[in-house]
Amino acid sequence: MLASYKKSRLATFLVVFLSAFGIHAYAQSGGNSGSISGTVLDPTGAVVPNATVEIHNPVSHFDQATTTDKTGSFDIPNVPFNPYHMTVTATGFG
Repeated sequence: MLASYKKSRLATFLVVFLSAFGIHAYAQSGGNSGSISGTVLDPTGAVVPNATVEIHNPVSHFDQATTTDKTGSFDIPNVPFNPYHMTVTATGFG
C-alpha cells in the first residue's frame, strides 16, 4: 500500500507541475507582440558593434530603435505584430 501511495503522490505532483507549466507557456504565446533580434554583420562577415537598428511601420507609425552590442547583437522587445521596415546604420567605416 505504501508503494501505491508514493506513486499516487508522484503522479499528482507531475500532473500539477505539467498543468502549471502548460498554463504558463500558453500565457506567453497568446500575446499580441513579439521581439526582433539578430546580429549585424558587414560584407566580410565581421560583427558590427554600435550600429543603430531602427524599425518603422508606416501605417501604425510605430518606431523603435536600438544599438548593437560589442558582438553585433541587438534585441527589440514588445513589438506589435505588423510588417516593418528595418534600417541599419553604422558609422566610422571607411
